[in-house]
Amino acid sequence: MLKSSLYRRDVSFVVIGKNSEWNIARLLNSVVTRTPAHLTSELIYVDSASTDRSVELVGQYPATIVQLSASQPLCASAGRCMGAKYANGRYIAFLDSDMELLEGWLVPAVKVLDENPTIAVVSGIQLDGVSPPPAEMQQAADSNAGSPIRIKDVKFAGSAAVFRHEVLDAAGTWNPYIVSDEEPELCLRIRRAGYRVVELNRPSIRHFGYEGFTIAALMRRRKRRLFLGYGQVIRYHLMSRYLIHYLMERGWMLLPALVGCAAVGMGVLSWISGNVLWAAGFAGAMLVAFVLDAVRRRSFHEAMCHVVQRALILEGTIRGMFLHPYPPSEYPQDVRVSNACDRSSGEMVMASEPARGRA
Repeated sequence: MLKSSLYRRDVSFVVIGKNSEWNIARLLNSVVTRTPAHLTSELIYVDSASTDRSVELVGQYPATIVQLSASQPLCASAGRCMGAKYANGRYIAFLDSDMELLEGWLVPAVKVLDENPTIAVVSGIQLDGVSPPPAEMQQAADSNAGSPIRIKDVKFAGSAAVFRHEVLDAAGTWNPYIVSDEEPELCLRIRRAGYRVVELNRPSIRHFGYEGFTIAALMRRRKRRLFLGYGQVIRYHLMSRYLIHYLMERGWMLLPALVGCAAVGMGVLSWISGNVLWAAGFAGAMLVAFVLDAVRRRSFHEAMCHVVQRALILEGTIRGMFLHPYPPSEYPQDVRVSNACDRSSGEMVMASEPARGRA
């Protein structure tokens, strides 16, 4: 394990984005203004082959800009993996370009990491920035703002979290080929290495890119291949000690497969026995389950979205399992890195190679 004394900053912010000119200034302004002076920091922006003015806008900030090529496999995990290679902070705060960093989370997160060496990842309450967040979420965020810091152990952090850098070096960083469900996969490896993943009772970010829970949004996620990750993780860990733990925590994505098998079984049983009641009974049970879900959600539309979501997750899981599991070390290093301004010294430095040459 690398020693923390080798890191030259307290916090490295790694921001990933693609065609993010609509929000990137809001995010970077929040990072610059809400990072206290007593924390030495650096800003790294990883761009996934944007075709808009994202890179131009980021160039107005003291940031190292890492531009990935359109010829590379591009996804959120790839951006975070490449950004971490250039980070020099004891802690790495990963943020997406469609977010805004909120006041009151970063300092407690760093303090928790400083005081608890067994904690490797700290997240917070994430709020929807486009539409008003659910009343209970907003009420919880408001009430927690002035309360003592509370730490809750969780299975995995969301896409905004602060990681202990040396743990990423020891347990392995982001897998750049996994297109979704990358946070649970990484946090599983971190927890199995003996570290904790926690959430603070503080709002951490506002997420302006959340599309909501609609059938149209789910189909857009499918088009962006964001349901393949479940199957990819299973394929990557097919022969590893992590598979059973992943299935125990994320195996719900295979539930539709069991339902489908049961449906086929009831159909065959009805055909063999000549009694349609087997198939009809199963169909009736599924209808009752759907109605109960609609009542629980107080929305027929949300219940329908739930059905579509589970079907798309199952499809993506099956497709993802057939994708070749390329070794993370073979990810193409075709990047262009522009000059960065050191925030603490004000000097321009060239970042032409990953920090300390980590693979």
